[in-house]
Amino acid sequence: MSRIIWQCRHTRRNFSWRFASLIALALVSTIVLVPGAQAQESGVTAISAFGGYYIASDIYNEAASNKSLGLNDSFEYGGRLAHFPNNRLGIEFGYARTGSDLQINSPTPIANPGVPLGRVNLDEWDLNFLFSQPSYGKAWPYFTLGLGWSTVRPDVSVPTDNKSLFAFNFGIGTFVKMTNNEKLAMRVDARWRVTDLPFTTSGGVYCDLWGCWNYSSSWYNSGELTAGLTYRLGK
Repeated sequence: MSRIIWQCRHTRRNFSWRFASLIALALVSTIVLVPGAQAQESGVTAISAFGGYYIASDIYNEAASNKSLGLNDSFEYGGRLAHFPNNRLGIEFGYARTGSDLQINSPTPIANPGVPLGRVNLDEWDLNFLFSQPSYGKAWPYFTLGLGWSTVRPDVSVPTDNKSLFAFNFGIGTFVKMTNNEKLAMRVDARWRVTDLPFTTSGGVYCDLWGCWNYSSSWYNSGELTAGLTYRLGK
């Protein structure tokens, strides 16, 4: 099992449109909530707690039989600590935890269909930058870009070492001030995460007028759609 996990070659092809639709939904929410009358304050430090939906993708695909080893979508939770030196930039440290079941997907009947083969737990640590034009009203939309690492902890029958892997992420979100409490805000966030795995995750052949070339990648893609509360520290 550990050999299958760490020798994957292809990713699930229907992942992109699902996460793209979630990004579009989050973008619409930032546009709708912007109108208002007061600018976002600067010099603010805030702490956030969130929960949400982790969108997984396949980590192995056998092209000949159309079978794949996939991670299932699951729940995600975590927290973030941010400082905003001005109303255009925020610097944020974040942590997220999720776990996903391993399952074989096949167009033909297989033994024990739908039974998880094990579980992969993920600890994600990020340093992110939040960028925004000064906005007005109760909402402050932003674009986020950051890097960090993901600690992968396989829980399978065959002993497998934990691995810490480089990752980066980008996405969009918005803070929405609470009318009855100036220190509290609601936060909605949608991100695309890319992790560099120690094996080939996808490959194929590219052809044009000058010939054909083989290509491969070690990137693993996942999506996150989260919501939670932010509390402003200090006065």
